[in-house]
Amino acid sequence: MRKVIFLTVLLSLSVSLPSFSSVQTEDPVLLKINEREVTVSEFEYVYTKNNLNPQVMDPKSIDEYLDLFINFNLKVYEAMQLGLDTHSTFINELDGYREQLAQPYLNDQEVSDQLLEEALERSQHDIRASHILFSLEKHASPQDTLAAWNKAMGVRTRLLDEEPFDALAIEFSDDPSAKGMPATANRPAMLSNAGDLGYFSVLDMVYPFENAAYSLQIDEISMPVRTDFGYHLIKLTDKLPAMGRARVAHIMVSIPQDADDALKEQAEAKVREIKQKLTQGESFESLAERFSDDKASGRRGGELPAFTSNRMVPEFIKAIDGLGGEDTISKPVRTQYGWHIIKLFEKTRPADEEAIGTLKTRISRDSRAFLSQSVVVGRLKKEYDFNENPDHFESFINLVDSTIFEGNWKWENEQSNESGKLLFSFAQQNFTVEDFAHYLSNAQTMRTPESLRSYVSTQYNNFKKETILDYEEQNLAEKYPEFEKIMKEYHDGILLFELTDQKVWAKAMADTVGLKNFFKENIGNYMWDDRYDVEIYTFNTAKTAKSGRKLIRKAHRNNVDNEQLMESLNKDSQLDVSVEAGIFETDIRPVLEGLQQKNGISSVIKYNDKFVVVWVNEFLPSQAKKINEIRGLVIADYQNFLEEKWVKELREKYPYQLNRSALELLNTNK
Repeated sequence: MRKVIFLTVLLSLSVSLPSFSSVQTEDPVLLKINEREVTVSEFEYVYTKNNLNPQVMDPKSIDEYLDLFINFNLKVYEAMQLGLDTHSTFINELDGYREQLAQPYLNDQEVSDQLLEEALERSQHDIRASHILFSLEKHASPQDTLAAWNKAMGVRTRLLDEEPFDALAIEFSDDPSAKGMPATANRPAMLSNAGDLGYFSVLDMVYPFENAAYSLQIDEISMPVRTDFGYHLIKLTDKLPAMGRARVAHIMVSIPQDADDALKEQAEAKVREIKQKLTQGESFESLAERFSDDKASGRRGGELPAFTSNRMVPEFIKAIDGLGGEDTISKPVRTQYGWHIIKLFEKTRPADEEAIGTLKTRISRDSRAFLSQSVVVGRLKKEYDFNENPDHFESFINLVDSTIFEGNWKWENEQSNESGKLLFSFAQQNFTVEDFAHYLSNAQTMRTPESLRSYVSTQYNNFKKETILDYEEQNLAEKYPEFEKIMKEYHDGILLFELTDQKVWAKAMADTVGLKNFFKENIGNYMWDDRYDVEIYTFNTAKTAKSGRKLIRKAHRNNVDNEQLMESLNKDSQLDVSVEAGIFETDIRPVLEGLQQKNGISSVIKYNDKFVVVWVNEFLPSQAKKINEIRGLVIADYQNFLEEKWVKELREKYPYQLNRSALELLNTNK
């Protein structure tokens, strides 16, 4: 992920336009590093490109940007001098990016547009479905396929006779989540979902499953649907207007999985009491901070990271759909985790342009992209005058036996008359029986036996498709200059990432001695402000705070544990008093401002609309932080230090020439 982000930024700095000759007076050389020359037009291109996209990088003046531009070229030049562009890892990675970047050129635009239109229509709704899976290998035999189909149809008949879907899912589904799974050393227990997949939207499921699910009416049960996982019976259980990305806060009262009835009743009473306080006008954020069992979100007033419908339990999504607008608050909602009260901040759907861009990218990576690719193959066959000899393929089939399903088939006819027989040709290239035999041999694996003709025919079609697409991909730069340009951008970006990792990122992580020395030399930048090790008790009224203060002092004097103390403080209501313990700076907890710098109990402090009593375990005066407390921050600062040092070394190692007159001309034109 770090490399992807790095490349995204660096591509705006790369100098990857087709080279301009330095003898062209209308495009003079601006920067020269030994034999590496960069012209005015190349700099102007990347400068304009960067500043037309302020979301990638803040606009900079030409002079400021030129400094970054010089550093970029020095680093790329150094990487090439070190031979990083000849390493197999670099070559393989660049080939991987080339394969991804080639995809838009290897798909038919009309089919892609149809797939996009279909995806846009489906994206208007979130649907909820349950399924029963009957596992089946992707290339299963006809007998096994028929057996799975018949089993699915038998269960479907029972469903149509109104037997409960959830019960049959638990009994028959091969999806482990339907039955649930016990806890192991590596993961917690998974509760049974009885086949319920929750809410999802377009491109969340494999394409055949999605097609079937979006074609159903509520409570309708599909015919068996074949995917790579097997056959599915699908029941559509709900359909909602698309939620998009929701931003909400919640207050959670958790219920353990093994809770008895008393604990369940206690949790329900607590959540209803919290809801009553909200109704009376108390702050959602304050109640979340004090009472939510989700402590991570509680510290943020209950706010959760934004999410889409497929990322949250279905009861949560259904509740959000029922909320009227921003800042509305739900009734208590029960999920498998306990009770929730949800506050909606906003539901956002991307603008049309953004949604289209996202869907295009996701479609290109989905199995449905092969539909578009097949059209391209047909077009290329015509363009490159594709011809084949079916008779030669038919005679080859007889040379393949069942050992291919064991991964042991060998091509032993290299000297026979079959080897040189032409299977197909295009673009003045010939592909023979021997070529396909080697492809088939390399593709074989241990697999369930099936029809030899079916298997070999499938592999032959794959061979033809891959061969013609590979040829097209290898010629993309010649046919499409913009493809060559972006490949040069990735070339430089990957090189720069690798060298920066060596010189800065990885070095900062591994150089423990250098890191410690840097920390010592800059210790003044890493100081704690005054801090308090405290327990902060928050009361609803001054009266309860005054009486509670006495209980707190007595409890500490008699070494009563905090759990017993809280039971005493909340004897009338679980919401009377909340407590937070920890070490805090006063800017993090302003209620601590003005406290005496000594151990013991504070007076009752009026804070916002509450009353606070603080027990000070220890006052911690300003002191230097320990490196293990802020290691991440120190490493980041050390990386910046190494970066600056490296750039300085490069500028000394590779003296560069800057054509100031060309720069002045560029400034004049701006």
